[in-house]
Amino acid sequence: MLKINLQSKRLDRIDSTVLKNENLLERQDLQQYIFNSWEEFKNEIGLPTAILIGQEIRPHESVQDSVDLLAFDQDDSSIIVIELKREKSKFQLLQALSYAAMIATWDSDKLIAECTRGESKVSEEALEIIKNSKLNEEVQIVLVAEAFDPEVIITSDWLVGQYGLSITAFSAELHKVENQLFLDLDQKYPLPALSEAYKARGRTKREER
Repeated sequence: MLKINLQSKRLDRIDSTVLKNENLLERQDLQQYIFNSWEEFKNEIGLPTAILIGQEIRPHESVQDSVDLLAFDQDDSSIIVIELKREKSKFQLLQALSYAAMIATWDSDKLIAECTRGESKVSEEALEIIKNSKLNEEVQIVLVAEAFDPEVIITSDWLVGQYGLSITAFSAELHKVENQLFLDLDQKYPLPALSEAYKARGRTKREER
C-alpha cells in the first residue's frame, strides 16, 4: 500500500505486517474487532443490510464447535456464516461448509431463539424483521483470512459454478504506520467486478436444482 505525500509529491510505502507479529489473536482480537464494529465491517464487505446475530454460536447440538460470527441478510432472508482465520488454512472452506450444512437444518424458530439469547446483540427492530421474514434455505459463506491457499479459491469457484453456493472470500491485510494499525479487507473471491455475474450464475444453478 502506498501513501500519497502531498508535500513532496511522492508515493511513500506503508509497511505491511501480520496479526501474529502484532500479537493479535484470531478469536480474542480479530473476531472481537469485527463483533464490536459490525456496521463498519458489513459495509466494507458489501452486506449493508446484514443483521449480526452473534458470535461463537453452535451450529448443531451434535457438535461442540461454534461458528465465529453469524448474521442474517435482509435482502434474501438467508443466514450468513462468517469464518475467520488469522493466517491461512486449507481447511477453512471445509469448516465453513460443514457449519453451513448444519445451519441449513435450522427453521425460523431456531433462528429466533438464537436472536433472543442473552449475549445476542439483535435489536427489537431487527428481531421483528427476522420474525416477519420467510427463512431462505440457502446459507451464505463469508471467509476472512490473512491469505488463501489456491485450493480454497479453486474449490469455491467450483462449488459456486456447479452447485450455486454463495461463497465470498476477503483477505484481511494489516498495515502499520508508526504505532497505528490499519486493516484492509480485499475481496479475493469472486473478483468484485464479477460478483453480480457469479450471483446470477448461482441463482440459475439453484433454479435448475
